[in-house]
Amino acid sequence: MPDTRHDVFTHDVQRRLARLRIISRVCSVTGAALLLAVAALALSATIVPRLMGLQSYAIVSGSMEPLLPVGSLVYAEPMAPEELQPGDIAVFWRKDDVIIHRVEENNREEQELVTKGDANDGIDAHPAPYENVVGRAITKIPAIGYFIMALSSLPGKFILGWIVLMGAAFAAIGAFISNLAQR
Repeated sequence: MPDTRHDVFTHDVQRRLARLRIISRVCSVTGAALLLAVAALALSATIVPRLMGLQSYAIVSGSMEPLLPVGSLVYAEPMAPEELQPGDIAVFWRKDDVIIHRVEENNREEQELVTKGDANDGIDAHPAPYENVVGRAITKIPAIGYFIMALSSLPGKFILGWIVLMGAAFAAIGAFISNLAQR
């Protein structure tokens, strides 16, 4: 006569182990996804552009909308200011801020750019001196600039740290549960 209690117990243990394996995979995949997302954002926003000789800047105002909406990440290539043409989008410093506006006129004699934000009614009050020009904006990625803006604040740094810790915790929990399920 077969021992049905043993068969029920074995079936119950196998069912619980199968659940543990699923939980392990979910935790591991969630942790890896969080860590990969942070790494992909960091690479696309900072490291890769610099390796290509570009600078990245987050759009923080609506002065260039709809072309460059707030939260976009703009990549700029270095360019001599005298080479910029009307219609190009110049990237330049004004005091402590980076400004990204369209060139209306390149005044080579005065060595300054007359610029205007696409959404603004008139030209900028102060021309951009050549020595403040970084280059020309060449492309954008919508919404990624929010990531850069968040990193410039203390709460954003805490949130990023929390996401990285959660990703690592999920991955560690997944590995721990996997080890339990294999015993």
